[in-house]
Amino acid sequence: MKIIGIVSEYNPFHNGHAYQVQKSIQDLEADGIIAIMSGNFVQRGFPAMQDKWLRAEMAVKAGVNLVIELPTYYATSSAEHFAKGAIALLEATGVVTHLSFGSEFDDLDYLNTIANMLIRPSEMFNETLKDALDKGLSYPLAREIALNVSLPELSQPMDLNQSNVILAIEYLKALKQSNSSIQPFLVRRLGKDYHDASIETSADAPFVSATAIREAYFESTKPLQFDAFMPIDAVKTMVNSPYLAVRIEDFEKLILYALRKSTPEALSILRDVKEGLENKMVQASLNSSNYAELLAAIKSKRYTMTRINRILLNVLLGIEEIDIDLVAHGYLRVLAFDATGQKIIRAIKKNGYLPLITNLNKHTDLLKISPLLQLDVKATNIYHLAQTDPKRQLGGRDFLQKPFQLL
Repeated sequence: MKIIGIVSEYNPFHNGHAYQVQKSIQDLEADGIIAIMSGNFVQRGFPAMQDKWLRAEMAVKAGVNLVIELPTYYATSSAEHFAKGAIALLEATGVVTHLSFGSEFDDLDYLNTIANMLIRPSEMFNETLKDALDKGLSYPLAREIALNVSLPELSQPMDLNQSNVILAIEYLKALKQSNSSIQPFLVRRLGKDYHDASIETSADAPFVSATAIREAYFESTKPLQFDAFMPIDAVKTMVNSPYLAVRIEDFEKLILYALRKSTPEALSILRDVKEGLENKMVQASLNSSNYAELLAAIKSKRYTMTRINRILLNVLLGIEEIDIDLVAHGYLRVLAFDATGQKIIRAIKKNGYLPLITNLNKHTDLLKISPLLQLDVKATNIYHLAQTDPKRQLGGRDFLQKPFQLL
């Protein structure tokens, strides 16, 4: 079988995602697609717009054959660890032959050259990077400067800090570092930039971004025709869900509470909290009444807004650095599948090396020892506190919700 892996958030699933799925299947003449998808919280440090089961259902209705959850610990990590975790799970299936990913820049050789430099940095790269960091620049900006200095022969108009370019490079790094046999397949993004909030399309940019769809959903004062941006079945699934869409502001009081009840010492053990940031966060929480004010009080040249968002999410979920043994603690959590996905599941059971979870109640022994799985359950329980219907606020959904099946 020729099986494609896609690392995704599908927040929400839109026409650009459908294009990637269709083009990957067509160009590679593949037998199926597995999506490794973030759970209820995503890499930019925010809650997903809809819960993981709903987004997985949308994906399967739009052509993905099997959706497996990327554990919360990886899903809310830096791009490097996000990619490493996802690639490790694709490897663990034992069936994935290709990795499909989108990028605004479609020169795979160029991206591979950058990935190789980051894996084995030159002396010039390291010196330039250190100098830029010593000046107080953020790591992404410092890295871009170091790459431009170290690889002048590759210099051309390209923003190395575009979200999908960053992830493309990290996927290539992860494949190389794990000596993976999975082959990369790059699909050029035809839509708007990841952060572009415009809902207007054009011949050059026929797809709007997930960012634009989310902002339009929450901010628009007039009815929107979401079927212009998303597959119709995805729209129906989203509109008919009994669960409300959520955003980070729905958790701002919980985050402020977590900061105000804590101490700098307690915060300092959380993931990515360093350089005295714990003191600044505690003080900022006392001078803030909402999430926007909290961000403004914490931001600095050293920390990107995305990094601060992720750190605050670490506070909300209590995420500490975890020493992960993927063989002992890992798993493949099935969220949705169709008839082809069912065949892929059978192949994974034969060729994979991690437990395949469709019913968490049958994996309580793993839950007792796996910090990854424990965090997933905690994240779901906290995520549902944003609902307004008391029945939807209840915890324990990971033990009650079955994977969506389209058979």
